[in-house]
Amino acid sequence: MARRSDHTREQLTELVLGEAQRLVEAEGFKALTARRVAEAVGYSPGTLYNHFKNLDDLVVQVNARTLELLDGELAGAAPTGDPQADALALALAYFAFVERHPRLWELLFEYRLGQGSELPRWFTGRIEAILARMARVLAPLFAPGDTAGVEEAVQVLWASLHGIGSLATSGKLEVVTARSAAQLARSLVVHYVGGLGAARSGE
Repeated sequence: MARRSDHTREQLTELVLGEAQRLVEAEGFKALTARRVAEAVGYSPGTLYNHFKNLDDLVVQVNARTLELLDGELAGAAPTGDPQADALALALAYFAFVERHPRLWELLFEYRLGQGSELPRWFTGRIEAILARMARVLAPLFAPGDTAGVEEAVQVLWASLHGIGSLATSGKLEVVTARSAAQLARSLVVHYVGGLGAARSGE
């Protein structure tokens, strides 16, 4: 394929990321290759590697866009000050996102970086920012300064929501239950967050 120079570096980066995202949404993350993306944008695979270190780097950049989309979805769940209601709003917003973008969600959680590749600090920072939304919601259920307790509760909730999401996107949730992912999320939040509140009240 002939080399092109129709775009600036920033434009080409955006073009490649947009096409990679489109490809994943259409065919799943296993279809994502440098050659497929290069063919779609009209550049050589070598040109892509002038902008991305390797496929892992491209995936990380696509996943960063997914995290931005997810964070925007969660931002729409305006807090009310009621920990249970607010945690439930975040959980339902999360599953609404998973339902709309199941293959981007799979790329985010199922793709494994190659040996020697590590997630950059800026990327893990974006994950932490998303977790911080739930932390702010749950903080009133804990004693002031109990950051360890809040952190554990956030991890329990997100890990549980992830498990439900994984079963749902893999088509295996129906093997476990006839209930929807949203129904399970509601039950999880009501009982877990309700239990945290009860424990706090009983102190």
